[in-house]
Amino acid sequence: MSATAGRQGPMSRGTFTVSVVGVGGQGVLRAAAVLAFAAVSAGLQVKSSEIKGMSQRGGSVLSTVRFGPQVFSPVSATADLVIATELLEGLRGLSLLEPGGTIVCAGSTRIPPGAVLRREQPYPGGLAEAAAARGVNLLEIDAEALAREAGNLRTVNSVLLGAASGLLPFSDDDWRRGLAAAVPAKTLEANLRALRLGREATTSQEALL
Repeated sequence: MSATAGRQGPMSRGTFTVSVVGVGGQGVLRAAAVLAFAAVSAGLQVKSSEIKGMSQRGGSVLSTVRFGPQVFSPVSATADLVIATELLEGLRGLSLLEPGGTIVCAGSTRIPPGAVLRREQPYPGGLAEAAAARGVNLLEIDAEALAREAGNLRTVNSVLLGAASGLLPFSDDDWRRGLAAAVPAKTLEANLRALRLGREATTSQEALL
């Protein structure tokens, strides 16, 4: 599947659903807000929902954004695209995708859960194998390194949004407006750099989807 096909397929049915998954404190809800504002900028209707873990910081967080020319149905239990800010949450997020879907994951970011910290079990791995077994396309990226290159480690989410941007129907102006509406003004330029770096890092990978 080409990147263009990945972008147009679900939208041809009228809607596209993106789920952002991660750990509390990673800015999952802010990334979803950027998506929602970008979709509004593109003239699309938007519905969103969020599920927070037991802890505001450290628990699993899921935020889903559904957009299209007309969005009648509520946010669905499945997604066309998953953006994961942490590796274990990426593994969990695979269950949201049908075969042919895509996951963009910060593969080098690991936040060990309690059982791993207590050495009761190893940190789970095998994302690439699990994605292949499910028939899901994987774009794995070292988002932390690119965020540092952008000048702000807190721009990891913008790196991931940039990595996913080739699969989404938003223009550069839509992304700028989405970021401007959701991130602090003083960090806007760093977030724009992060978005660009994420897009550049995955251009060759997207060509293989």
